[in-house]
Amino acid sequence: MIQKDLAEEYAIKEYKRLVNRAYIVKNNRSFTFDDIKAAFNAGRESVVENIPELKWRQVHYLGKETLNAYTLCASFKIEFSGMEFNVYCNYHFVASALSISFAKQAADNHYRRMVKQALGL
Repeated sequence: MIQKDLAEEYAIKEYKRLVNRAYIVKNNRSFTFDDIKAAFNAGRESVVENIPELKWRQVHYLGKETLNAYTLCASFKIEFSGMEFNVYCNYHFVASALSISFAKQAADNHYRRMVKQALGL
């Protein structure tokens, strides 16, 4: 799959929209093509930094106690198995951990990687 450079696409569109010159003047400030690209990329990256942690809730199902968390793109589950906690994302095994806090952190890290991949970061 070929990934578009959304920042460059946005910068070209803004460049053409405002004025056809090497820089853009707005409120007595000059902005170059690279400035626009950098601002767009910074905004895209800030989305990942501000993702809230997963919210977990306890569920009893078929005699098992699990923790579940749901997002727009995934469902996470942590279940106790043997002497460890197994983490699943969309019913696929992600990781195992020796404590519930490490399992939650593994799920959170997996979720952040999914968002970064979706944003092309």
